[in-house]
Amino acid sequence: SSSSQLTSPSPWSPGKWKLTLDFGVDEPKPDSSSLEQNENRIQLDKLLGDNWGAEGGRLVLPFEVIISSETSSTDKNGRGQANPSVEMTWLGGKPTGSIQCIPKETNDDESDDEQIHHATYINNKGEQRVQISPGLWRNEPPTPILPSFTKILSGQASSLRMYLKLVNSIERNTISIPEDQLLLLKSNTFRTTQYASGIQTVLPYQYAKEQSQQALEEQLNHETGDRRLDGSDLLETAAAYKDIAALVMERDERRRRWKEVEGVLPKISGPSIKIGRAATTEELLNDVKRWGIWPGDTELMTVERGVVLAAVSAKQKKQSIFPWMQDTNSEEMVVVGKWSATPLFDE
Repeated sequence: SSSSQLTSPSPWSPGKWKLTLDFGVDEPKPDSSSLEQNENRIQLDKLLGDNWGAEGGRLVLPFEVIISSETSSTDKNGRGQANPSVEMTWLGGKPTGSIQCIPKETNDDESDDEQIHHATYINNKGEQRVQISPGLWRNEPPTPILPSFTKILSGQASSLRMYLKLVNSIERNTISIPEDQLLLLKSNTFRTTQYASGIQTVLPYQYAKEQSQQALEEQLNHETGDRRLDGSDLLETAAAYKDIAALVMERDERRRRWKEVEGVLPKISGPSIKIGRAATTEELLNDVKRWGIWPGDTELMTVERGVVLAAVSAKQKKQSIFPWMQDTNSEEMVVVGKWSATPLFDE
C-alpha cells in the first residue's frame, strides 16, 4: 500500500529512523546570503580551529534511533552537563519525546567486555566506533512569518529540534569533534496532509520565480532576444535597457517573495510545472523513503534535510574587571554540518 494511505497505529507509537550526520563545511550557494556563511566560518575558526573542515573534509556518521514520546527516562542522564539549560533553551519549550540510539551488533567473539557503540566510521586508522548518548526532541507547530504574513501559510512546516551527545571524540581529515560534544539538530517536518498543502502553496511562488528568470533570459538572448540591444539606434537601445531593468526588478522581487516562504515550505527540485501535476504530488507522497512513524500524530511524517550545530564553550573567556560579571554561560552555537533522516520499518 502507498504510504499516503499508511498511518501509524496510535499517535504515541514510537518510530524507527536512520539518522545520518554529515559533518563538514558547505560551499556557499550562489543565491544564498554569504554573510551568514562568513559569520559561521569566523565562528568555526574561533571555536574549532582555523583549519576545521578545510579542503572539503567530511565525516559521515549514520546510526539508527528509536523516536518515542517518553520524556522521563532521559531527563536523568545529567552526564557531564555543566549547564543543562543549553539543551532546554535549544528545544525552546517542553520536550515532546526522546531519541534513543540503537546499539550496533558486534560480530567479535570477545564482545562481552566491548563497549556498546551506536555508529562506526572509517578514518586513516581504520574503523572507529562511536557511542552516542540519548537526547530529547520537540516538534514545534508553525508560526507566521512576520512581518509579511499574519497567518500561517497553508501547509507550512513544523520545526523539529533535538539534541544528542557524542560520547567519543571523532576525527577524519580536517574534521574533528571533541568527546562529550553536545550536538543540536533542527529541520523542517511535514505530516502528509501538511505536505500536500505545502506543495500547492509553494508552487505559485516557485513558478513566478522561474518565469521571470526565463523572461529575462529570453530578452537577453543573442540569437532570439531583443534586437534593440544591438545598439544601432541609441533611443531604441535606451528603451530596451529600460525594459530589461524592469524585467530584472520583476525577477528580483519574485525571487525575494519566493525566498521569504521557501524556508518553511516543502523543498521541491525540478521545474514547478512538472511538480504541479497531481500525479507528481501523489508520487512525492508515495515515496516510501520519506514517510515514517513519528510520535505526535497517526499521520506519517517526513523530515527534510536539516542543520547540525555544536554547542562549544568559547575558549576566550570574556575577562571582566569585576569577577562577578564573568560571563559563565558562554556556550556558542556553530554550524558543523547537515543531517538527514530516513524511516525504517521492521520487515
